[in-house]
Amino acid sequence: MLKDVSVSGGFGDLVAVFRQSEPGERLLPATLAIACTAFILLLFYLDPKVNTYTYVPQEVIYVENWTTDRTDEEILQDRWQVQCLKDKLETKRRDAMKELGRMSGMDVEEIEREAEADRLARGIVEVERPAGLQC
Repeated sequence: MLKDVSVSGGFGDLVAVFRQSEPGERLLPATLAIACTAFILLLFYLDPKVNTYTYVPQEVIYVENWTTDRTDEEILQDRWQVQCLKDKLETKRRDAMKELGRMSGMDVEEIEREAEADRLARGIVEVERPAGLQC
């Protein structure tokens, strides 16, 4: 089957078809076909070069400077101050969740009692705060 195929014969047939008809009748479709094919090949060429940048977020390092002569009491005081901030945020979040639960028609107090009983059953107890701590 392939022995009768020749490139020069194919081009000869193409030239013969163009000579038989009006010049613009076959030229416009041929131009459009070549342009579409060239555009698709161009997209294949450009595709590996597009969107190859991968974003690497910068690493943020928070540093606090303390003196080396801090006492254990000062260290604990700072830790408790941080814990107070965390507790305030947790309280605000818990209050917002309670309000959402009330708006949804849930019995928030019952849920809180069950959660407290579960914490006690697991042995989770709250650590006593230092006497002079003010949040």
